[in-house]
Amino acid sequence: MATKQQNSKSAANDIQSLFDPKGYQDVFKTWASFNERLTGVMVDAATKNAEIAYETTQEALGNVREVAQVREEPAEYGKAYSDFVQKQMDLVSRTAQSYADVTQKSATEVTETVSEAGQQIGDKAAANAEGAADKASAAAKKAA
Repeated sequence: MATKQQNSKSAANDIQSLFDPKGYQDVFKTWASFNERLTGVMVDAATKNAEIAYETTQEALGNVREVAQVREEPAEYGKAYSDFVQKQMDLVSRTAQSYADVTQKSATEVTETVSEAGQQIGDKAAANAEGAADKASAAAKKAA
């Protein structure tokens, strides 16, 4: 009878320790790492977008300065405005392409990060569940 009580007590202790806190800490660390990487992608994209905006503004203002210059002949103004419009159109096109490149790169990095994190978290959750199942099985055997 005493052995059966000891086995029951041991089984109760085993049940209390079914869920390994270390396993859950690993999952939380994975989530934290995932968050850090996504934040890095976001900050890098925002930084590149700010640089693109700055460079675009600088070039656009340079184009305005150039078109505003005094010309010797009235016909030169028409050419200056035509050149200005062409430069601005080219600038808009290049800027849009630059933003698209940043967006595409960021989207690829996010997709890879999410996929990798999902795999890691899935593996760790499965390992935690398997460990808990093994402990539950061992506790049940001891109690029997």
